[in-house]
Amino acid sequence: MILGSSNLPPWMTGPNMLYVGLYGYGAMASEGRVIEAHSLDTKFRTKGLNSEQSFLGGGAFLRWNTLGVSLDFNEGYFYRWIPNYEDTTYHDTSFTQSVLVSIAKYMNNYSWTHVAFTLESRRFAFGYGIPFPDTSDPRVKEKENFPIPNSDVRYFSLGLSGRFYLEVEAIYSEGKGLLPWIGGHVAWIQLSYSSRDPFGDASAQTNTVYMKGAIGLEYYVQPWMGFFLEGNYSSLSASSEVSNVHPKYENFYDHVKVGMNRLEVKAGLKLTWRKERY
Repeated sequence: MILGSSNLPPWMTGPNMLYVGLYGYGAMASEGRVIEAHSLDTKFRTKGLNSEQSFLGGGAFLRWNTLGVSLDFNEGYFYRWIPNYEDTTYHDTSFTQSVLVSIAKYMNNYSWTHVAFTLESRRFAFGYGIPFPDTSDPRVKEKENFPIPNSDVRYFSLGLSGRFYLEVEAIYSEGKGLLPWIGGHVAWIQLSYSSRDPFGDASAQTNTVYMKGAIGLEYYVQPWMGFFLEGNYSSLSASSEVSNVHPKYENFYDHVKVGMNRLEVKAGLKLTWRKERY
């Protein structure tokens, strides 16, 4: 069979383009997070914590004409958590970890504008650095909300994402130059929560929606080597009934709230090998 013949499906007709690439990046993030116990008997008072993080990540992609698949992985630790409601800094071992797979459909064989179906597995956690008050604390008697130490949140998401690239010949041609873009991501998430002492062997599960908006700029010094800068903002929030709470807390807390508002900046290098064949 000859490539480009009429026997081939439309997405395989010539000119045929094969792209194979690797990329790596460093990133910094500022995050407001809630992993918090509360009771439905009192007014919901979300307080949360703020922190900063730096981390490394990377991935790979394979594209044939207008269809492509990519894999991204990152992991990083936080510096500290500062509660919104008191002048205290908690140093602990909180971290995030993410694996993202995307299956993309590009506008044409040369354009990078695309929509994608995404699958993501993510985990974020608190270490022991954040204290949980004893039931003798008057704030517990008042049923105030508290961040939960030694807790772990995992989610699996299915979603859609897209990027629109400004592919103007005056600034980008023959694989070199500037490529600005704007993008977004929305996903359904199945989210699970678990904790250990002091809150008990507690757990919860719920569904929610995750959203992200992003802008970026890519600069290619050669078609095979480019640098990129990206900024994005993401948010999720969910509350669900929690089970197996430690007996001394079960009369005060019956739900757990999980939330995240995250501002992230990435800078990295992308290497792309491409082959064109008619």
